[in-house]
Amino acid sequence: MKLIDRYIAEVGKRLSLVKGRADIEKELRSTLEDMLEDRAQKAGKSADEAREIELLKEYGTPDQVAATYDPHPYLIGPRMYPFFIKILQIVFFAIAIAFAVTTGIEIVTQAPTLAGREFVRAIGHGLGGIISAAVAAFGNIVLIFAILERVVPNKEFKLDDEKEWDPASLMKEPEPTEVKPWEAILSIVFIFIALSIFNFNSQILGIYTFADDQWISVPVLSDAFFRWLPLMNIAWVAEIILYGLLLRSGRWDLPTRLVSIGIKIFQVVIAYLLFIGPSIFAVTTESLSLGGHLDPEAVKILGAIAQHGSPILMGFIIFVTIIDIIKTVYKLITQRSNS
Repeated sequence: MKLIDRYIAEVGKRLSLVKGRADIEKELRSTLEDMLEDRAQKAGKSADEAREIELLKEYGTPDQVAATYDPHPYLIGPRMYPFFIKILQIVFFAIAIAFAVTTGIEIVTQAPTLAGREFVRAIGHGLGGIISAAVAAFGNIVLIFAILERVVPNKEFKLDDEKEWDPASLMKEPEPTEVKPWEAILSIVFIFIALSIFNFNSQILGIYTFADDQWISVPVLSDAFFRWLPLMNIAWVAEIILYGLLLRSGRWDLPTRLVSIGIKIFQVVIAYLLFIGPSIFAVTTESLSLGGHLDPEAVKILGAIAQHGSPILMGFIIFVTIIDIIKTVYKLITQRSNS
């Protein structure tokens, strides 16, 4: 049965599953050997190579057989696709708004020096930034959904229109422990984008101006920010894991609430370290001058914002996060008292 052995080996190569591959090969071998033996007995002849060829030809190509054992033939399957489109729309809209605002700021700060050609180039640069960021975001989102497609079980991830609808549900209050899939996925997407930008594409975070036939960029973030970036990465990765667990379970429980509180406390510590340290903004009045290409009044305003904005921003983040911790603790106490 050398042909069957080689056939099973070819099927095994095409199985995307690592776990369970040996069991599948064993099951397939047993099935083919039984079928071959049954055919040989009915014909009253031995199971020769010709009968093996006939059997395997009818059974199907290795690609076809392997596909029947693959539970994830899609990169992004039908159950995830509606969420995928919804998340893309939200992220692309956010990117377009962000670049429109930054491009508007660039045009306003350079208004006295912008001629017709420079103005068109500024608009083109903004559009180019939108396209570049959208392509990067698209790749990140596809990767995230491809992972979720293989991690989140089918039975634990259903769209609202797949569930049996009960009119009496209109009278019920929302379950406080229920996790909405789109919220968890959106959080994972934005965290993943933040990881990508701050760790690998931080050069795009700058104030741009066109001068002397070239684009000049002023970095926005200082070394003080990147000094604590490893700690931020730990917090972000922990959040991704947390939201992944919530997607699997579909609800908040005691362990996930406690993990969430722990992550938020860790984020408060990071924000406090940034609050008491040097400014996280590298923008200064001198760096914004750019040889006189920006409006002096705009330079003064942006310089003042950068100088005093770091402690204000960190203080706001600390305040909001502490409020969020208090709310999470309250939900945890309420959940425990009701159970």
